[in-house]
Parts: sequence; C-alpha cells; structure tokens
Amino acid sequence: MMWVCRAGQKSIYAEYYFKTSKIYIPWDGFRHSLEDYKNRQELKELVKDEKGDVARTSISNWSGQLFTFCYEMKVGDYVLIPFNHSRNYALAKISGEYHFTEDAEYGLWHSRNIIILHNSIPNSIFNQSIRYSLGAYRTIFKARDEVEILAVIKKHIAHRKEERCGFR
Repeated sequence: MMWVCRAGQKSIYAEYYFKTSKIYIPWDGFRHSLEDYKNRQELKELVKDEKGDVARTSISNWSGQLFTFCYEMKVGDYVLIPFNHSRNYALAKISGEYHFTEDAEYGLWHSRNIIILHNSIPNSIFNQSIRYSLGAYRTIFKARDEVEILAVIKKHIAHRKEERCGFR
C-alpha cells in the first residue's frame, strides 16, 4: 500500500518529520492515545466530543483519517510526504506501529516511525492525473495508482544515478 501524509498546513512540520523519521497527525486536539478506539464509530464519537458541532461529513472525514493512521497503515507500507507547497515529495516506508507521546513537541502526539527512502522527488515527474490525485484535500489518504507512482519514482531515481555517474 501507499499512503499520503501531509506535514501540516503549508508543510510546516516537514523538516520535523524528516528530522525525527516519523509521520504525525498534525491536528489540534486529540491529546490522548487513540489505541482504545477500535472502530470508526468510536472514533466518530471522539471527533464529535473533540470538535463539537461540525458537519457529519467533517466528522466522517476526520474519524476516517484517524482510523487509517492508527489501524490501516501497516509496517512496510510506503508513504509520500508532500512538502514545498507539494512541489516535492519524500518517499518513506512505515517502520513502526501507531504511538502516542504525552509530552510531544508542537502538539504532535500521534506518530508512526518511518524510514526515509528518498527526500527530493519532484511533483513534475508525475502525469497530470497522478498530480491531481496526490493533491487531494485530506491530510492522510491512500494513494491511487500506487504501482504507477512507484514505477515513475524508480525511473526518476535511476535516471538521477546515471546523471551523477556520467552515463547518458
């Protein structure tokens, strides 16, 4: 699987993600472990309690992303981290389960360990359809066309290695 995990509005936490080798839920609130919430309905109730009177679609959206981060993302899955106004991506692999930290910096209480594989993948290598799909509004979501995305990234990386070695 391949996921996209944004690093806060305007990628404000991107450097912190790279420095700590973790991805986070970069939202205000939810300042307690989510391990006890085992299904989407329980997370919907949490979002209602946390966010108050908001639209049902917002509640479903937030609870779905929380569930994805805690339970659907798996160790070994790939994750794309957009930064620089989504002009570049980092490709990482998830290396740890969901974790809650009580005294986390910047209020980033919810995390997963990652291994950064490549940290400078330009958006321009993808076709228009992929760029649109990666530009979805959500903070955390499953990437469509993951096989094609990985193939394009692999080709880009191989091309860069050839350039550095003088082959071309």
